[in-house]
Amino acid sequence: MINERTRKPHRLPRADKAPSLTVAAGLLAAAILGPLPVSAEDGGASDSETGAGVTLPPITVEASDESATGPISGYVARRDLTATKTDTPLIETPQSISVITRDQMDDQGVQTVGEALNYTASVYSGGRPGNRYDSIFIRGFGGFGGGANYVEYLDGMRLQRGLSYAIPSFDQTVLERVEVLRGPASVLYGQANPGGIINMTSKRPTADRFGEVVAGYGSDGYGYSTFDLSGPIDAEQTMLYRVTGVGRYGNGPIDNAEEARGGVAPSFTWKPNADTSLTILSSYQRDPESYYAPFLPVQGTVLPNRTGKIKPDFDPGEHSFDTFQRTQGTVGYLFETALSDALKLRQNLRYLHVDSTFKAVSLASLSADQSTLNRRSTLSREQFDGVTVDNQGEVKFATGPVRHTLLFGVDYQYGNADRELGNGTAPTLNLTAPVYNRIIANPAITSITNQRQQQLGLYGQDQVRFDHWAFLMGLRHDWADTETNVRLGGTDSRQADTALTWRTGLVYLFDFGLAPYASYATSFQPQSGTDAAGSSFKPTEGKQYEAGVKFQPPGTNSSVTVAAFHLTQANVLTTDTQNVGFRVATGEVTAKGVEIEGRASLTRNIDLIGAYSYTDITNTRDNTAAIVGKRPAGAPNHLASLWGNYRVNEGAAAGLGLGAGVRYIGPSAGDNTNSVTVPGYTLVDAAISYDLDHVAPALDGVRVQVNATNLFDKDYVAACSSATTCFYGGGRTVLTSLRYRW
Repeated sequence: MINERTRKPHRLPRADKAPSLTVAAGLLAAAILGPLPVSAEDGGASDSETGAGVTLPPITVEASDESATGPISGYVARRDLTATKTDTPLIETPQSISVITRDQMDDQGVQTVGEALNYTASVYSGGRPGNRYDSIFIRGFGGFGGGANYVEYLDGMRLQRGLSYAIPSFDQTVLERVEVLRGPASVLYGQANPGGIINMTSKRPTADRFGEVVAGYGSDGYGYSTFDLSGPIDAEQTMLYRVTGVGRYGNGPIDNAEEARGGVAPSFTWKPNADTSLTILSSYQRDPESYYAPFLPVQGTVLPNRTGKIKPDFDPGEHSFDTFQRTQGTVGYLFETALSDALKLRQNLRYLHVDSTFKAVSLASLSADQSTLNRRSTLSREQFDGVTVDNQGEVKFATGPVRHTLLFGVDYQYGNADRELGNGTAPTLNLTAPVYNRIIANPAITSITNQRQQQLGLYGQDQVRFDHWAFLMGLRHDWADTETNVRLGGTDSRQADTALTWRTGLVYLFDFGLAPYASYATSFQPQSGTDAAGSSFKPTEGKQYEAGVKFQPPGTNSSVTVAAFHLTQANVLTTDTQNVGFRVATGEVTAKGVEIEGRASLTRNIDLIGAYSYTDITNTRDNTAAIVGKRPAGAPNHLASLWGNYRVNEGAAAGLGLGAGVRYIGPSAGDNTNSVTVPGYTLVDAAISYDLDHVAPALDGVRVQVNATNLFDKDYVAACSSATTCFYGGGRTVLTSLRYRW
């Protein structure tokens, strides 16, 4: 497999990156308005290829070796599985999708999945920095709860989680790509966040033999090393392997914080023939310490404090007490067999285990003197075991000139969570003269809980192609059951929910690469707890209208998507005004906005990404009058970004790579009553690399690279969710890495 950007085997080093953002914007516009000439073999289908009766428009330029899950050369993907669970061109899908490729992640030197999403429209992942787990907003929906809103999926299956802190978090090193499907996705995935989902694709064995090792060191004593080995086991290439590993250690951005990780992800593929494949995926990851931005008061961060500004590296906790340890493991498989040219069967399965221990002293409130922090202590020990299985059948057939791709499936999820939880008080801390290393005893366990969750879903989908039209229709029914047994500190409960969700959409494919589309989709998400009458809460229900246009000019490796959406979530929990201390599911949140995202890999040495989104999200119905018409806390209204890479392939500077990016994150509400506004901020990122084989041929495959995020070391508050939960963003981070690929 040849990487067209470098004319080297796909995983071998590339040469270079991008300087001027103004030039980058101009080149992106040129890519859209003025297609580059290509050879006939790069173009669309000919009449002879499509048949006499049904002439298909040459709408895309697709590499013959690109799959919906495999490596991509450059920043522009043409196909994906996330939106339809079938290998479908992105331009034929009537919903907004982004694909973050491995090349982009490597160029930007990202260290977490959240960082990989920094240049993606309508996605905000920087609200609470850290490597403990990802806190993600999509189209305004999400939060700081590390997966509480179920936005993350791995290989098309939901990443289940425990009751509090047993939340899986996968290192970006083991991923081939990260895909964002914006808007409701329940029709294929069951319970899901209405704003969208993040689907991560694991690295899989390749028929091309290669190896890679990377070592890096940077700010705050942060060091890491990774390796990635893959290739065939036998001469016939019926058996393939891949092993990826990572080790990280460093100090966090606040005083006395540490982070560490070690992990390995072996995988194996067996292809007895061209029609059948079985890929076994497994992983083990140990996080002995994980950093997560701590709670800080709004006075001293966003608002003035009479004692002065709180420094970004201030620690409101206790290093001698605070810890977060997680061990997680997965094993599963992806199986596919083609019984004929028209019928394929697939079964995907994964078992997940997570152990976590969380201990922390955190801010409870700020005293009237604005100097004394009142603190609490928390202890949580959790275990989680989960199984997901997805059975699919795909049938292709034609009814006259109309072609169908029919998908039908049954999926099942089971999760078992155990938690011991204790909360207590901790000594106060003075902002101006903090005294640490107090002796703090573990709080007494006040709650011991077991929770079992099951979900069964039946779904069907039809993708129809007729001439220039692409139509999609999907329908799903779910049964979700949650049983909670509280052995200490509460009462048992059981909750059963059912939901019918659906999606439809239409795309028209013009010959010159333009594809306007419109769609409607729904979602559901169960809610735990009961109302004053002891009845379970109704699941939230999401519905979205979306219209947009996609543009993939023939002859260029570029893509632009413009979308407008109106998204409503009903049955949101709100205060019960008739029963103090209880809630009712009568609230409503509405989000509407526009987004633009463009990607281009021009020639073999220029890559560009540009994105902008505006999201107007408000609480349109709530029993608390002060919240009605206000923005939920944490979600920025504007997001804009531009990244460019330039690689020098010829001349005296051959081998040099330059990259630069700028990100603007607009203002956000600091609480649900909008009494505080967190100011917007702008960050600059940069990269420089050099392929050392241009100095000495013996160093072929060796690259040195330096990446900087927040290059100008801007101090900023990333987000607040209340008066006592504000989070500083990360300061300047510089990482130098040495990579060897062969």
